[in-house]
Amino acid sequence: MLMLRSTVFSFALSALLLCLNACTPPYPKCDSDDHCAEKGEVCVANFCKQCRDDNQCTVAGQYCSSNQCTYKLGYCDDSRPCSGNQKCRDNMCGAECLDNNECGSDQYCDEGSCTSKPECGPNANKTECSSGYECESGKCVERFTECRPSEPVYFDFDRSNVKRSERSKLDGVAECFKGDHVANMTLGGHTDEEGDVSYNLALGEERANSVRKYLERVGVSSSLLNPVSYGEDRPAVNGAGRQPKNRRVEFEAR
Repeated sequence: MLMLRSTVFSFALSALLLCLNACTPPYPKCDSDDHCAEKGEVCVANFCKQCRDDNQCTVAGQYCSSNQCTYKLGYCDDSRPCSGNQKCRDNMCGAECLDNNECGSDQYCDEGSCTSKPECGPNANKTECSSGYECESGKCVERFTECRPSEPVYFDFDRSNVKRSERSKLDGVAECFKGDHVANMTLGGHTDEEGDVSYNLALGEERANSVRKYLERVGVSSSLLNPVSYGEDRPAVNGAGRQPKNRRVEFEAR
């Protein structure tokens, strides 16, 4: 009798286990978290997924997104360094620098990036340049004085000699040219529209050379002067015929 009971119990247990195995949905389908436990997953909408919420994401820096444990955007640590020149602060990647203290001694923080200090200016070790130089775009460049009269040197119609009334303009300019750090100047000869193009180009050249020769006579170096002719191409006053304001020599830095 005892033997019969043992056989019946074994048979019933086997039937129960067979039933349980037959009733468990095939992976990745599930009815409960128990069906996904072997994979370390949870049951979400009858399918085994990595996570249901952030609680299942145990790795630092990860959160649950679309049932997958994913690293937060910009997360960093010893095993996940930031890309490029970004710096890890409080486990988040950010700008290379927030202030000058995070850059080297020869650098400054420029909109989040460590940049070499300029030669001069607000972010340089020295803000001013030495005498005779000026700060331009972070560099000390030689400062040149542009010597020119307050208005052009004017000429009589069809003439190229410097008039007595115009010489005072050139005398003042000559004193300027004798200083230091003086810019080279182009002497542009101009004419009105009276006459043909080739004649006016020649006349403009004569006027420019007359100014050059006068300045040389009063002590200006010829290396600072570059006479050119524009003829009638660049009128100061528009209009055909004789225009006194167009008969001139202008000084231009070169």
